Amino acid sequence: MLLKKFLSYLILPLPVALTLIAVGVVLLWFTTRLKTGKTLVTVGLGVLLLSSSGVFGNWTRDIWKQRGPLQTLADAPGARWIVVLGSGYSDAPGIPATSRLDGAGLERLVEAVRLYRTGRGTKLVLSGGTMWGGISQAEVLAQAAETLGVPRADMVLESKSDDTQDEAVMIHDIVHDDPFVLVTSALHMRRSLRLFKKQGMTPVPALAGYCPNGTSILPSSGQLARADAAEHEYVGILWSFLRGTI
Repeated sequence: MLLKKFLSYLILPLPVALTLIAVGVVLLWFTTRLKTGKTLVTVGLGVLLLSSSGVFGNWTRDIWKQRGPLQTLADAPGARWIVVLGSGYSDAPGIPATSRLDGAGLERLVEAVRLYRTGRGTKLVLSGGTMWGGISQAEVLAQAAETLGVPRADMVLESKSDDTQDEAVMIHDIVHDDPFVLVTSALHMRRSLRLFKKQGMTPVPALAGYCPNGTSILPSSGQLARADAAEHEYVGILWSFLRGTI
């Protein structure tokens, strides 16, 4: 699993650009292959500029295009569960649980709690396995949900999954054929829906974390991060398709 995540990281725009530039610089300084070095530095710089600017933004925004957010649980008749997919987190002790979730994880949890408060009789399914054998993502989500006022009795934890495919399989064992709401980031929803539907489930999507509409021609770290995230999702969809899981 760690190898898979490392390899998927290496093909993102930022590491690709930095690798090309670094190899080019080495060739320029320590070899006589000056033309190759100049070419690699130029291509690497081009990848970095394109992926961090609005020129690349229109392509990356395609994967963010989704329907609007779920307003209340009344829009998901019969839903007994609100499923929250895991994201990044820290297992460092002594930090409030809400601060141990990454931005995407906190957005997903807040959206799930908001929906939870619009209805009655639903339970939160909090998902995500362990990192380096420490506390699980699901447990950090549960602690944060308690901070936000959700009682433990209304939570079910799935703490063994390593990725979204695992989550789909393991959450099926919890919700079975019951109607449920699926909460994840707008960027992540398309792939998640396909993976869950492949397991015979029919989730109602509830999106969190929308991509900003505006883009700028000037390069920025925000646009580079969105390009990295969008490419990660495209690669994830392709990988899932090749494995037959979507």
